[in-house]
Amino acid sequence: CLFSTMAARDVVLHIYKLSPPQSGGASFFSGLLSSVGLAPYHTSLELDGYRYTFAANHGIVKTLSNREGVPTGATFQESIPLGSCCLSRGELTVVMKKLAEKFTSTAYHLVHRNCNHFSETLATCVAIDWAVVDRNVKRLESYPQWVNRLAKTGAGVVSHDDDIVPCNVLLEARKAAGADGKIGWDLKTTDNKKKGPSKGYTKKPLTEA
Repeated sequence: CLFSTMAARDVVLHIYKLSPPQSGGASFFSGLLSSVGLAPYHTSLELDGYRYTFAANHGIVKTLSNREGVPTGATFQESIPLGSCCLSRGELTVVMKKLAEKFTSTAYHLVHRNCNHFSETLATCVAIDWAVVDRNVKRLESYPQWVNRLAKTGAGVVSHDDDIVPCNVLLEARKAAGADGKIGWDLKTTDNKKKGPSKGYTKKPLTEA
């Protein structure tokens, strides 16, 4: 990250495969989903010695990395390095406060706002250098899309209550990082093909509205 002067701080995704009760029908259905790439997963994101996840009735949960247990009904699958954190620890604190406004204890929805939405949103916040990134970036390329494929597949057919807001990973990540259309760009230019920060650019503090 160009604007990071600190030692590299790895961002790591931990993935757990969820297992349904081992009744005949549920076991068969789970096996069928897995065979077509639609297995259910739980994730947490590790950074600076802590792991972050999102849970129903709890909101964002932060635990020491060496104290996170395997979720009930799950088995550890793998850990995937996603890159290095591009934020200072102070900036990360601000980002977490902003994400906590979206990922509340009552906002959880199995399909529209789950732990995998949170992991991808937080990873997108911290592992992309929003000061220099191309404005047309669509997602964090290192994040595995198969992790939340089951929820994304069902999003078009599964309804939700009015108080549940479906997660828009890229939009929520940009806003939490203070990068909603402003960081890294000369706002006075009319050249839509311009790429990279303008001369004399000053990074926008995350604490600004």
